[in-house]
Amino acid sequence: MSGKRLLILTERFFPEEFLINDLAQAWQARGWAVEVLTQVPSYPHDKLYDGYRNVLFQTTHELHFPVHRVRTLLGYNTSVFRKVLNYISFAFLTSLWALFNGWRYQKVFIYHTGPLTMATASLPLRFLYRKPVTIWTQDLWPDAVYAYGFKPSRWKRILLDLFIKLIYAACNVITVSSPGFINKLRVYTRRTIHFVPQWTTQTTSPSPPRSSTSKRIFTFAGNLGTAQNLEMLIDAFGTLNPPNGELHIVGGGVNLLPLRARISQKGYKHIFLPGRRPQAEMPALFAQSDVLIISLSKAFSITLPAKFQAYIAAQRPLLGILEGDTATLIRQHHLGIACAPEADAITQAFKTLLSVPDEQLKQWGDNALALSNAAFNRSALITRFETLLNGSV
Repeated sequence: MSGKRLLILTERFFPEEFLINDLAQAWQARGWAVEVLTQVPSYPHDKLYDGYRNVLFQTTHELHFPVHRVRTLLGYNTSVFRKVLNYISFAFLTSLWALFNGWRYQKVFIYHTGPLTMATASLPLRFLYRKPVTIWTQDLWPDAVYAYGFKPSRWKRILLDLFIKLIYAACNVITVSSPGFINKLRVYTRRTIHFVPQWTTQTTSPSPPRSSTSKRIFTFAGNLGTAQNLEMLIDAFGTLNPPNGELHIVGGGVNLLPLRARISQKGYKHIFLPGRRPQAEMPALFAQSDVLIISLSKAFSITLPAKFQAYIAAQRPLLGILEGDTATLIRQHHLGIACAPEADAITQAFKTLLSVPDEQLKQWGDNALALSNAAFNRSALITRFETLLNGSV
């Protein structure tokens, strides 16, 4: 295995904070000659990171291996048109780069977040150069397209389905981060679909329960977008207005300012939105919380979000405001409370969690840590990926 040249195709990479950074370094430590094809970093603030030039093609050296970058089109946070144009630009430029450079690699790994168009470079890599391609799908197409309000005509739906089938036909190995994705993808490919969940890169020790205080702290940490259903979360807690509770919503995204305005306009109390914080601060943030919240709208119910693994590794009980696989895990393993993403259900869940004794919170937290150790072990999952990569032909 030593010295095998592996190309990772990803929309986001260091210094942007995504799990692919950890996976790339782990593979390099195991002997792979890793290179990355990505774009100039700008996420999530829609502006270039310091020290980077936004040019058509360039190669930098980061995390001890070559990173090939294509130009990014800024303005995607404020314009849907520019967002779509950025997706198209990434697909075209990475495909063009792969057309001239794809022959140099033995294996290709696609870290699929966002639109499936990001995997377009798999076409020349597979069909021109016959390179084995493995994809790790984090975002389900076409469901995600429709969930964001895109309502295609019949012929547009047919074209979209054909594109999805073509991308997965270019992949020798298909892996998904949520078990619910498997049945959804069966209509697009005859290949075996493997479930490989995400893991947490949190390295600090799990946290014991907080000392009893006059208030119970609920925390949501992550992207503040439309999929997270945070307006309903805020309305439920704000209307309840519990004197013995606080809600902290930590993160950045397109909904940060609208959510702050909503809290102010409705006069809600005990709700705090401090903005985005570095990943390094997350363990301390979780340690200061009594309950950690996962919230997703019904359209994204089959997704197993990455924060689930980080939350349970922190030894904290969960409030899951969602349906699907994540809700099932919370109930089956007694990790806390899962409720439907509906106003009355959320309000009742908060009432229950505000009144349960500390001993119950501790038991849920202990169960969470046990599940983390058993099912989401970082080393075992990376080895699983390595086995799949070595088996691809």
